[in-house]
Parts: sequence; C-alpha cells; structure tokens
Amino acid sequence: MIERWQPETHTYHLSIEEAAIMLEDVEVLFGLPVDGVHVAYLHALRDYRGEDYLHMLHRLTIFQPAEPTVLSGASRLQLMPVRKYLVALHAEITDDSPLEDIDWQTRLLPLMMFGGILFPNTSGNLFSLRFLHHLERLDEIPSYS
Repeated sequence: MIERWQPETHTYHLSIEEAAIMLEDVEVLFGLPVDGVHVAYLHALRDYRGEDYLHMLHRLTIFQPAEPTVLSGASRLQLMPVRKYLVALHAEITDDSPLEDIDWQTRLLPLMMFGGILFPNTSGNLFSLRFLHHLERLDEIPSYS
C-alpha cells in the first residue's frame, strides 16, 4: 500500500480509483471520536525541561525510568521501558486491584497510543511526553477527538 500513497494529495491510488483517508476513517479504524476536545500541545508546556516531564510522568503514573538515558531531548521517552513496565503491571491488575493502580496504567496506555500510533515521530521508538497534561483527568478522555 505504501507504494500507492500520494503524499501531495493525501490519497491512495488503487486499481479502481483514488481513495482519500478522512477523519471518519480514523474514527472507524481506531474507535476515536472526531468531534470533541482536540489533543494538542499546550504552549504553557513549551518551557518544560526533561526533568519536569519526568516528574509529571511519575506523579500521574508512578512510572520512573531506571535510566535517565531513556529520555531523548526535553520531552521524548523510549517506548520499550514503558512497555515492559506495562507488561509487568498487567500481571498484577485484577478485580481487586486498587483504583489508583488501574488509573496509573490507564494513563500510560493512551500516552503510548498518542506517541506511538497517532503522532509518531521519525525515530519509531520514542514518544512525546507533551501529551501528559491530557491525562491529568481521566474522566475527560472520552471527550477527546
């Protein structure tokens, strides 16, 4: 399919005709609403440094990278340490798990989805912590588009 993609027109050239990807297609593919509060970087966070993002990440998820080298630049984190942490957490989440534990995991999953699927960068293994502020209030997540 990648050979058929035309970046100038944002369309696929298929044997039957052209096909354009629309927001509604994203809604169907990912189950994400396209009408709601938009997910974007806050300008107020542009002066945040790496340690500011790591502090926010720890406060919202209790995840703390074992090595400071997993942070790239001021706001990008490697996916693998977070993924390994989620795998370890998943084994411990049960019906009897404290709500706090579930909230921590619930914040990490969309963060990885924002950075790894919806807004990927060219490195392929980093995701941006600039979306953390969207995960402060879990009750608002269903209203995002």
